[in-house]
Amino acid sequence: MKPAVAHAPSQPPLVFRDGFGDRRRVTGATPADNVDVLYVRSELAEVPSFEFALRERASRLAQFRHPLFAGVKNVERLGNRSATMVVVSETIEGVRLSDLLATSFPLEIHAVLYLLRQLVQAVAALHKFAPEAAHGAIGPERIILTPDARLVVVEHVMGAAIERLQFSHEQYWKELRVAFPRPAVLLKNDQRTDVTQIGIVALSLILGRLLHPDEYPASIGEIVASAWTVSVQGGTESVPPDLRTWLARAVQLDARTGFGSAIEAETALDSMLGDIDYPAAAEALTTFLTEYHQLVGEPVPLALPKRTATPKLVAAVTPPPAPAPLTPAELVTPVATAASAERPTSSASTMRIAPLETRPVASPSAPRTAASTLSLRPGPQSREDDRPHRLWSAGWVRAAAAAMLVVLVGGGAVAVWRYFTPAAAAVGTGRIVLDTTPAGAEVVIDGQAAGTTPVTLTLQAGVHTVNLRSAGTTRTIPVTVIAGTEVAQYVELPKSGPLPGQLQVRTEPAGARVTVDGVLRGSSPVTVSDLAPGPHIVALESDGGSTKQTVTVEAGTTSSLVVQLTPQGVPLSGWIAVSAPSAVELYEDGRLLGSNQTEQLMVAAGTHQLTIVNDTLGYRSTRSVTVAAGKVSPIKIDFPKGTIAVNATPWAEVWIDGEKLGETPIGNVPVVIGSHEVMFRHPDLGEQRHLVTVTATTPAKLSVDMRKP
Repeated sequence: MKPAVAHAPSQPPLVFRDGFGDRRRVTGATPADNVDVLYVRSELAEVPSFEFALRERASRLAQFRHPLFAGVKNVERLGNRSATMVVVSETIEGVRLSDLLATSFPLEIHAVLYLLRQLVQAVAALHKFAPEAAHGAIGPERIILTPDARLVVVEHVMGAAIERLQFSHEQYWKELRVAFPRPAVLLKNDQRTDVTQIGIVALSLILGRLLHPDEYPASIGEIVASAWTVSVQGGTESVPPDLRTWLARAVQLDARTGFGSAIEAETALDSMLGDIDYPAAAEALTTFLTEYHQLVGEPVPLALPKRTATPKLVAAVTPPPAPAPLTPAELVTPVATAASAERPTSSASTMRIAPLETRPVASPSAPRTAASTLSLRPGPQSREDDRPHRLWSAGWVRAAAAAMLVVLVGGGAVAVWRYFTPAAAAVGTGRIVLDTTPAGAEVVIDGQAAGTTPVTLTLQAGVHTVNLRSAGTTRTIPVTVIAGTEVAQYVELPKSGPLPGQLQVRTEPAGARVTVDGVLRGSSPVTVSDLAPGPHIVALESDGGSTKQTVTVEAGTTSSLVVQLTPQGVPLSGWIAVSAPSAVELYEDGRLLGSNQTEQLMVAAGTHQLTIVNDTLGYRSTRSVTVAAGKVSPIKIDFPKGTIAVNATPWAEVWIDGEKLGETPIGNVPVVIGSHEVMFRHPDLGEQRHLVTVTATTPAKLSVDMRKP
């Protein structure tokens, strides 16, 4: 099979632009070879650890496959470490939900629920696959509707990288259109954040428009309470109470009752919806999308093109001075920088896909069978006087024609990409450039020492395993070398020095001036970042009194200090002392109190409902504790057991934490969640020791080859 060579015009078309950057459509030899490339904004890509977090998450989710997610093929730099960063994804033909909502024509309620059900099911599947991961950027801008009414989520690997930006709530929302739940002490891109973003999408679908920059989070409660929707008959009616309650829980109006994951949201949604006629809802939505494509002049083909093997993005190389016509034998990849003045082309101009299932599509004028009644408690009587036109009506077509999107083509980048299937890899050698921060990391390729970073090496074409070792940390990266090309890899490694810590300071009452080591850090409550590990002097001053305390901050953790400054003669606070096998965090009403890394946590006297969490181990529990004034209330945490399965080739005796289990294979051994040392011993092949982490969510598996040292 010959290599597939992309035949691009003078510039890859710009199909969409948002706060993350530009999306360009790179055309391959066949439609199945097309890819969409996100050119990440340089301001984001230059943030320390952004690239590392993005690559790590892409690697973590490389095996995740779902029909409602666009596959991410690669994360690359177009040249050296300072060049443009790109995220390469499979092309999904259709229209961005944000473009549809920009027309301000609301969908009828069953079409809304049909899309919402797809979105919640898709994100729930992601949460089940990777409980510690989250999409982190769900929004109408990252959702595509195909002509057969299928909802597809794109760019699901951005979550960990977004968290590294350390923006404020307002920056995330206004610059990136990323919603974080409020209130929150620490902005964390977790599954609760995904549910919040699902709620924003659901609300936008019901309203039939995008939320304005100033509406979230300030007005979100009022919007949920007053939202109206389009009925199946075409009139307007109040959102059913059950759906309104679901929306409130999704957007986290009350952190105590909000959904913690899409799995919870999916269960509640399915129990609420009842027997909706989803085929009829899909037909209505398909009819509307067909009209939309007819409106913008894009025909909808009746059959999907056959897909071929997944293409791979190959690192850029400099083109020859006098370029000749590109042929499969001339494997070059010229890349130029995108012009900043270019404006995005409407995504509607590139919609060419067929339905996944063959089904008759009703014409705009044909009568539509009404979907069954939504099995929710009825809301107020619909207001037929001011009902909006339904999306499939001739009135909508006339109205939308007046607001039709104009396709803009500006200056841009020149990019010719090569794609190969695994069977088409050329024989020969290529070069790999490795660099790290900090420099000087030991490089081991396929088990052989290869110097220290930065380093440029010539390797045989094919797949190689690169190990980078620095300060006791090892990063393993699979790299594919293509004959005649150069691949650049830049990796951020932990610095050899201790990580800084944080200190959360709260006072009762709030508003005290906080000084740390003589430097004013604001008013309580406040989180002081970038503190060196060790003791720090904290001075607190308010009208109710003043005090000085010495607090020890540990590397990479958040310590907590809570002080009562009222002038009463008796203490109004007590302490909580938590003992657990591993590190845990304590939350109350969604607010982080601290962790067991702090010997005692000061809290107000009284009863507290605490949530105790270790996300790495998948552990979460709740405790009720009553704290007496001036007293310490202990909490002892006993972790539950998970399971581990071990095997060895050819065979071995196994010990876990010094306790003998027997001979391999051994399956489903119950052990307490956490880190454990596993030792394998063979009478002729010696011993091997491995450290394995057992979690509460998935069984741990460990298999070794005793023949390899």
